[in-house]
Amino acid sequence: MKLHPFAGLLAGFVLWSVAFLLLYGVQATGCKLGWHETPLGPTSLLRGMLSAMVLTTLVLFHLMERHWLKPVAGATEDERRRLLHISRLANLAAAAATLATFAGIFWLTLC
Repeated sequence: MKLHPFAGLLAGFVLWSVAFLLLYGVQATGCKLGWHETPLGPTSLLRGMLSAMVLTTLVLFHLMERHWLKPVAGATEDERRRLLHISRLANLAAAAATLATFAGIFWLTLC
């Protein structure tokens, strides 16, 4: 898949923002509908769904790194390498932000 040269720079934080909106939308909906009181093994349905969403987001970061971040055409070899390196660092920062932002769902009170 060929991306615009700067798409790789933004992709990680776009994924983070979409995950943020979805996660807190599901959290609010789950609290309203009582999912935090529905048992799911050792945890609740709400915590299980939110945990699955965080893990899915991390898998998407991995897939983006492995398959979608490719060197861009139309630039010199040095420019391609530099842009790819910066894109990978930006996406690593977005993955770290995902862990830091969403880690609380594993131990904090949800509602």
